[in-house]
Amino acid sequence: MIYDVLDNLEQYTGLFENLDTAIAWLAENDLEALPLGRTEIDGDNVYLTVSQLEAQDSDKTLFETHSEYMDIHIDLEGVELFEVALGELTEHTPYNEEKDFALYQADLSCACVLGPGRFLITMTEEPHKPGVASSEGRSLKKLVVKIKR
Repeated sequence: MIYDVLDNLEQYTGLFENLDTAIAWLAENDLEALPLGRTEIDGDNVYLTVSQLEAQDSDKTLFETHSEYMDIHIDLEGVELFEVALGELTEHTPYNEEKDFALYQADLSCACVLGPGRFLITMTEEPHKPGVASSEGRSLKKLVVKIKR
């Protein structure tokens, strides 16, 4: 996991080619002007989705993992907590290759506060729980960049 302010995003180039593509695109575009839905950056290698959603209580959601894609999470409006599992996982929903998605429960996690001006990158296979309600309210507009490893 990488957690930082957007002003520092370009410092994380050089790790993966597709991550570099995503970082360059994010730096050159107005994120506030993006439409809801999917925006192509480099076909299925790098794309993003902007969505509006309601954050949920932590005990009502599960940790997700992806095998093919890393994620960059950025809140455009609202503030969410973002949990990352630290301990043993218990499988809830087996991996679905088509959706690149599996769900788990975990007894131990840490949480970061996202919100405008911050980002969080999760690596493949890193169990994470986005969209957890914070004391700032539940309404979110966020973008998630999917980056093929």
